Amino acid sequence: MSTFETTYCNITTDLLFVEPYLSEYDGKRALPSNWIGSGTTHLFYLYNSGDVSGQLYLDGEEMTSVTDTPNANDEYRYTASTDLLELYQSSGSFTTLNSSVLEVSRDWVTLKTDAVKRASDFLRSFLPFPIYPNKGVGTQDSTERDYPEIIVRSTAIMAVESLIRPYDTEKADQIKNQAINEQGNGFLDMLRTGQVHLYSSESEYKKRGILRTISQNNNSTGGIVDVKGTPSYSWDKIKIIITNGGTIQEGTTNNSVTFSSYIGNENGLKLESMAINELIDCYWQLVGHSMYIRFSAGVYTTNDEFELEISGIVDETMSTIKRMKMSRR
Repeated sequence: MSTFETTYCNITTDLLFVEPYLSEYDGKRALPSNWIGSGTTHLFYLYNSGDVSGQLYLDGEEMTSVTDTPNANDEYRYTASTDLLELYQSSGSFTTLNSSVLEVSRDWVTLKTDAVKRASDFLRSFLPFPIYPNKGVGTQDSTERDYPEIIVRSTAIMAVESLIRPYDTEKADQIKNQAINEQGNGFLDMLRTGQVHLYSSESEYKKRGILRTISQNNNSTGGIVDVKGTPSYSWDKIKIIITNGGTIQEGTTNNSVTFSSYIGNENGLKLESMAINELIDCYWQLVGHSMYIRFSAGVYTTNDEFELEISGIVDETMSTIKRMKMSRR
């Protein structure tokens, strides 16, 4: 069997961001100190060891599982029908083993990987909309991840919660509450009710206009400080570029600093000119699709570029759920 489904967080830094002491919950179980010689040189037996079908550790070091009789250093075999653990050690003795720390658990990497897979599947079932990757130039979050930070964080929370729950239910509940809780203010709760948004959603966030700085000279101090309007088009990215740089000062007429804006057409994005070499006046200025911007005073450099992403459509699944109180008279 195979799957095309993906996971939304890694098994290292993302999980540790939620719980820095996660390794304390790796599920290791100490084995009894009842090792005996097998009669074969360097091969030792431990009867009634309990299930050792996972990973065996000797003083913290991983041993190597084999299916035949162990015959090389650090090889082991567990036989469930006889509850017998065999371990080959080229040095030492059963006395040495009985004074060592032997533990067993599922492989820690495998355990964390399964937890992240299950958490990712849970998010796909819990959220009432699909989760799309932020792939492509200019679409990733500031952390340059393929999925929105709130999705990464929520997946890590649910994965950590499941890893900790067998050992500390109270702490697991505390961690889970960050994503889901009875008050409805967890990350996933707010995604379901539209109180927070994803980049891919056609939400009020995008309807108001998402402003980004594409490139700006280090000497530039001015910029776009406000946006207003209701988009008259379903979706577009408006290019706003300084076509002649200079300094704008309040109380002084600007006769030189200009900008142009470009909208998309049937041939692609940012190709059709709207505002052309328009003088910046620091009032509301139209850039396209009924959207206006306001520049600040400051220094501008030719080819400073900004982007305004807009959407005239609001997806109802991403709209904030509103409540009202009703009464009968």
